[in-house]
Amino acid sequence: MARGVRLSVGCARKAASAGFFVLVLNCGLAWSGAAGRSTMPVRVWQDSMTIPTSEEGLPDPNPPFDFFNAGRFLNYPYTLRHNLVDRRIPRKWRTLNLENEYLKCTVLPDLGGHLYTCIDKINGASMFYANPSIKFARIAYRGMWAALGAEFNFPVSHNWMTVSPVDFATSREPDGGASVWVGNIDRAYGMQWRVQLTLRPGRANLEQKTTLYNRSDTRHRFYWWTNAGVQVWDDSRILYAMEFTAAHGFADIDTWPVNSAGVDQSIVGNHKYGPVSRFSYGSREPYMAVYHPRTDSGIVHYSSPVDLPAKKIWSWGSDEDGLDWRTALSDNNSAYVEIQAGLFRDQETYGFLDPQETRSFTEYWIPIRGLGGVSRANPDGVINLSRHSQGAETVAIEAVLNVTRKLPNTSVRVLSGTQEVASTRASLSPRETFRKTFSLPASATYTIEIRDQTGKVLLRHTEGKYDFVSRDKVQTGQQPPRKYPADNRGADDFLAVGIDQESNGELIVALKTYQQGLERFPNSIALNQAAGRLEVIVNQYDLAAQHLSKALAWVNSDHETAYYLGLALAAQGDVQGARTRWEFAQQSGSYHAPAMMRLAALEAGSGNRFPALKMIEEVVSHRPELVRAGGIEVALLRATERKAEATQRLAFWKRQDPTSSFLRYEGIRLGQSDPGLMAHLAADPERILEIATDYLRFGLYEDALDVLSRQYPSGAEVIAEPGAVHPGSYPLIAYYRGFCRYALGKDGSRDFAAASSMPTSYVFPNRAESFAVLHRAIEVNPNDAPAHFLLGSLYLSGGMPKQALQEWETARGIKPAIPTLHRNMGYTMLKSGEPPEQAIEIFREGVQYDPRNVDLYLGREEAMEKAGRPASERARALQEFPELQTAPAVLIFRLVRLLSDAGDFDEAERQLVDRFFPREEGGANVRDIYIRLKLKRAESIAAQGQCPSALDIVRHLGEPVASLSFTSKGLDPSISSAASKQAVAEIQAICR
Repeated sequence: MARGVRLSVGCARKAASAGFFVLVLNCGLAWSGAAGRSTMPVRVWQDSMTIPTSEEGLPDPNPPFDFFNAGRFLNYPYTLRHNLVDRRIPRKWRTLNLENEYLKCTVLPDLGGHLYTCIDKINGASMFYANPSIKFARIAYRGMWAALGAEFNFPVSHNWMTVSPVDFATSREPDGGASVWVGNIDRAYGMQWRVQLTLRPGRANLEQKTTLYNRSDTRHRFYWWTNAGVQVWDDSRILYAMEFTAAHGFADIDTWPVNSAGVDQSIVGNHKYGPVSRFSYGSREPYMAVYHPRTDSGIVHYSSPVDLPAKKIWSWGSDEDGLDWRTALSDNNSAYVEIQAGLFRDQETYGFLDPQETRSFTEYWIPIRGLGGVSRANPDGVINLSRHSQGAETVAIEAVLNVTRKLPNTSVRVLSGTQEVASTRASLSPRETFRKTFSLPASATYTIEIRDQTGKVLLRHTEGKYDFVSRDKVQTGQQPPRKYPADNRGADDFLAVGIDQESNGELIVALKTYQQGLERFPNSIALNQAAGRLEVIVNQYDLAAQHLSKALAWVNSDHETAYYLGLALAAQGDVQGARTRWEFAQQSGSYHAPAMMRLAALEAGSGNRFPALKMIEEVVSHRPELVRAGGIEVALLRATERKAEATQRLAFWKRQDPTSSFLRYEGIRLGQSDPGLMAHLAADPERILEIATDYLRFGLYEDALDVLSRQYPSGAEVIAEPGAVHPGSYPLIAYYRGFCRYALGKDGSRDFAAASSMPTSYVFPNRAESFAVLHRAIEVNPNDAPAHFLLGSLYLSGGMPKQALQEWETARGIKPAIPTLHRNMGYTMLKSGEPPEQAIEIFREGVQYDPRNVDLYLGREEAMEKAGRPASERARALQEFPELQTAPAVLIFRLVRLLSDAGDFDEAERQLVDRFFPREEGGANVRDIYIRLKLKRAESIAAQGQCPSALDIVRHLGEPVASLSFTSKGLDPSISSAASKQAVAEIQAICR
């Protein structure tokens, strides 16, 4: 279909709403003045929608420190959301809605800002997969994920907030259009994504403008992928203009649409051999599409290759495992594919955003109908061009066209080379599919050209002509792997490995790599720079200052090194040294803005607000997209009694980013009304700290104290993710409040005392500013156990286990009952190479205070394994978990393995009876666990000479067991796995 081949579809348009359900919106409030006015045809409003939704328990209380985690999901300072309940209940979700004469779109701000649906009002079809139930599974970074609509992935895939409430807003556009905005500032890196979804008057397409912004002081890894689910049926066609695809990690290159196995992967019904996950390769074509013969409709995505050059197709497939995922993710067993657009060639490739760097790009979503296929697309229209033989010398060239706006007196021309051979004129409308057949000589290759009444070319396509890389430049098959030498590495090897690890988010591992390189190559400028920069990022400032000073001494013209050295020196209290480095760094185009912002903060922090304001104004005059600097500009204008200018500039910056909580709070400080802001801030206390830290940095302690001291609402108006702590019970809010009072020369001891009395559950500090805050609290009260505990967590978040253990040991001596304290200490000992017996005792002690913390049992068992304890003893340690029947799957799977290793097969199988085991992409599958257990039993009794019984187990592996619901279907992939086949072969060998 990339070549414009026509699909064979029925002439009658089928009900495009097949498989879709009616959404009932209630209590809607349209934009004031928009309803019923022809001058304002685009409506935008907030409403609600009730959708059956999976129940979810509280998140894991244990902080997921990167120091403990060698896997692909690095989540600190977020909670892990693994507590899925196998039950759906009706749940009301807030919606943000856009509607013009052609499209009606719905966004769910409390589910990561997903673009849930966009209905083509001409035929009633939804462009996106509007799953009629929100059914969670463990797929995302933190666990919970749902298949629905379009998902926005930054800085990682299925990102930390993919099913959590995000920032949102609506706006009117000068042309009469309207926008819905969604975005988020992540806690891990302090970077922001922001999506503006816009409907224009008279336009049958949805415009998506995305801005990525590194608001932080340091560089961080990132990628972007727009991931849109589209409901499909077996005859749905995936129409990507490409001849080759690449696998994940660029492991292989294959042909498209027919792959090397002879399977046409453009037909969804052919996805019978497992998931399809392929990236476009060797194509600069800007569109991708899915077309449904069933409904004679589809969707097109367009983005210029200078915006989003990468494309991916994903399908679960329709083999047994794929069908099981349909059950796991929907209640109606509906199928969908994901059409994805990104910045980099695959999802193993990350870039780095430098401090105050931004990226912006635009995409379009276009509904199509009656085309039969897609040959070319852009925001103005979509065409399918096909030829049909009419005899030996004549062909019928058929052009079928959808346009996205009314186009009177449009010219449709057919060219052979540069010569016009046929033409017609027509007035085109999105409501009608234009169709025209031209009888022409078969010997020529034809071009179709669409021009508006002014003569402007809107769309042009030549048969079979696409912007592909030459076939002779593509080597299909397995690609050479990228390998770094394991031994005898040079300085460049250490640098390359460390950068790769950084790009994968493994900061602690990368730092160790750089430091190992420096042990061998202490005078490597590049390694000193890389190590020092990363040490700043993870708050190890003393080491950073050493490495960066050394690098800058050798290359004293390096602005980046000077900038990061300034950050390290400032953290050490060397303000003058930091100022000198930033004054030099600001000469660089790349580091001008971040260095000037830090210099302005020094001035404002010293009480010199006018010079600070001047610096900020200079920055934003050249970089009007820097919204964080814009917020500070408004705050400093207000603080210097220039309120009229502050109000004017606030209006400007809100047009850039109406989702900004800082800007909204500045509006309140300037006397404006914002009824929803307090509930929004109450939903996540880290939003409050984000505002407060900006004020603190610029010496605006009164403003910081104001936002930290408010009485925030609670109840139904506060929409928060599970486990979110109310600001009034969040100790870091109170600690920061006390810190501000001391900075203002007041007594903050009551705030510190209040913080010390609050629970620390789900409080995972990672902000650099928290070092000073917690140290001040401990200085005031050395026996503040929660302050010591939180400071220990802050140290370990930066890969400093020695300092973390010191703080936690102090907390343990004061208040040993702090939840997760012993778990944190035990795992830190294990991962630091301490004797496992010490960790065993710490875990054992922790059970006295935190008996339902599953990690205490898992950690103790892991330590026992390192200590050489037998499987039976380790199994008994896990069986001490209270209410074992409700234990999470991770503990049950580990217990089943240990019982199996100990030969207690009956007890192992009993642990699997009458339980719900949620699906986890890439994780343990209960069916694999079960088949492994059965084969282990068969192998054991075969070794005892009971071959008939052993072979009987093998013969009946796939039979369902009534008390094990998961055996009713889906066992074949587990039985046919390589590991199972090998185990069966070994059993058969024993029994020959």
